[in-house]
Amino acid sequence: MNSKTNKNQMQQRSAHLIDIENLCCESIPTLENVIRAREAYFNKVRPGEDDLFFVTVSSKTNLEAAMFGWGHASISCLEGDDGADILLAKMMLEDDLENRFDKVYLASGDGGLGPFAQALITKGVAVEVVSAPWSLSTPYRFLGAEVSYLWPDYELAA
Repeated sequence: MNSKTNKNQMQQRSAHLIDIENLCCESIPTLENVIRAREAYFNKVRPGEDDLFFVTVSSKTNLEAAMFGWGHASISCLEGDDGADILLAKMMLEDDLENRFDKVYLASGDGGLGPFAQALITKGVAVEVVSAPWSLSTPYRFLGAEVSYLWPDYELAA
């Protein structure tokens, strides 16, 4: 396979950068919270078969729920109030996402990630922010990224 074909295949995939605590709207999500958030996320986003998932947590306490609740994802932990956000920011800065993926889904409403998402957009990457409406920081509404709302209390009850 030539490098052009390989690059086109790589760009058919999306990266999903997920702050599981933010997506669950819980500082200590249970296994059930993570499973329900994953289900709502998949129903909303409809990820592709070859998409990659990077799930972050800011406490070792949340690792088990993230690992067993999300499955088939790279799970990372950095202890501290903004640990999950720091890991996501680092991925957006250092992981060459613009050359590896066609689209990046950012499942976090934390406003501190806005400049990193904006940098991806500036590089030509399609970015979609996925968040519960009450968790979405106002600056995300002005990034130029698509915003999809998860309504966990309603979608999960249906």
